[in-house]
Amino acid sequence: MNKSQWLSKAKVLHKTCVENIAEKKGSIKSTNPEAKTMNELQKAIGSNHAIKEVTYKELRESLDEMFEWVKAGQKDELLK
Repeated sequence: MNKSQWLSKAKVLHKTCVENIAEKKGSIKSTNPEAKTMNELQKAIGSNHAIKEVTYKELRESLDEMFEWVKAGQKDELLK
């Protein structure tokens, strides 16, 4: 996965989290496909935390941190 693909996939997942939080569903667990996408994003940047069942709020917080790393170029060597 290259950087552009990573950012595109992460933005879609982040948007889902933000929407659920706005609808007062931030404490609800994310779906299995969403958790799978998060794991794919983590693996692509070498951040293998094996998130299982997390809430939308926790997922968004993790994505925010990962966005910072990727946008700062800290994971460029892994996203080619």
